[in-house]
Amino acid sequence: MRGCEIEVLEDPKQALRDMGLVRNTDDGEVVPDSEKTNIPRFLNRLLSLEVDRQNALFDHFYSTFLETIEYLKQNGKLDDGMEDLKAISVEIAEPPRVLHSDALTSARTNYYKLNLKVATKPARYSELSETGVHQFFQDRRDGSFVAVRRTLSHTDPETGERYQMFSISKPQGRNLSYIRESELNQKYRIIPKTRAQKWWLQEEAKIPPFEDKTVHLLSGALLPIWKYLKTLSRDALNIVRTTTDDGTRLVGVKISEEWLRDLFRHFGLRSDIPATAPEVLRIVDFENNTVHLTGDIRVKTTRFQGRSLTEICPSTFEQIREFRGMGLVNIVQNGKQRFFLPEWSPNSYLEPILALYPPKSSDIDFLPESQAEFQTFEKEAPIEFPGWMIEPEQSSISSLVVAATNNLPNRNGVHVVNKLFTM
Repeated sequence: MRGCEIEVLEDPKQALRDMGLVRNTDDGEVVPDSEKTNIPRFLNRLLSLEVDRQNALFDHFYSTFLETIEYLKQNGKLDDGMEDLKAISVEIAEPPRVLHSDALTSARTNYYKLNLKVATKPARYSELSETGVHQFFQDRRDGSFVAVRRTLSHTDPETGERYQMFSISKPQGRNLSYIRESELNQKYRIIPKTRAQKWWLQEEAKIPPFEDKTVHLLSGALLPIWKYLKTLSRDALNIVRTTTDDGTRLVGVKISEEWLRDLFRHFGLRSDIPATAPEVLRIVDFENNTVHLTGDIRVKTTRFQGRSLTEICPSTFEQIREFRGMGLVNIVQNGKQRFFLPEWSPNSYLEPILALYPPKSSDIDFLPESQAEFQTFEKEAPIEFPGWMIEPEQSSISSLVVAATNNLPNRNGVHVVNKLFTM
């Protein structure tokens, strides 16, 4: 029976003895395995103690319980059923789209994109430095700081090795991740807490009171596509519920953004908003459509001096100054600044523009199929003929050229070509 100090409780082992949970064996005092996992019996026996010892032991039990739950969540090993999306504001970012319609029941699976406004919960330096259980470490790679707290010990099911886990807190929040002691010593080094104070307080000041988050939700008929959703992740699927600001109640599966492309491709759902430079160019090249970027910038195909070019149309003087520094083809026509993508590498010049001003709409609601590209033939080195090939005489070559031109036999009625290859 391993000893453990509990705040306010002078002798934790004696508390377990008084609760009748300890057995005397040849190996000493132990808690039987049947008692270690019998939570109802533990809580009932807890009532036999004085109030002070009850509170101290229960607080320790509850903190261990929460620590275990948090650790399992971080590792994707806990299916906690339905979860409420906690936010100050929940809005539907775009009209819902039908992802799948069941062939037998016509039940629909809908995709929702939600914008959430969530209150931030920064980890305050003043609170962490006063707990007495946190130590401050510095990252060996970038020099940033973290607060580290010893948590529970775990046993590797394959090797039986017991290892210690530590929780990592940063200014952005507490218990953001869990790492083993070996990884902690490899990536971080311990420092006095005063050394991290200035940096930590500066990072705290940068954290806004609220942050915007995007949640992707599948709602409606989920059973017809459940097997496919399980192939996207080995972890348990996260069922959530929420009520939007306009009173719409939603229940469904929360999916990660990295799944979206595979999900849409599998069910044949295409986005009407291009996301990459090749997709933007495919739309503008398809029947001269226009893609609208944020900041009222337009991307379109234009005929200029008899050539078809991709034009970037700014809307403000600030954008004109930015485009001048991006290497675009800049032409002043009738006092108007015009910008074109270079023909030799349009994708590489368009990508930094999209990074600053993402696409928001286009003239068409589908993405045209990409056209097959023709491969150009490169000039190869001359072929070296093997030594056994005999070069024909010059007179035979001349006769061959004449016969091929006139398509006539010689005086003996034999084509020169046949005679040449029967030699």
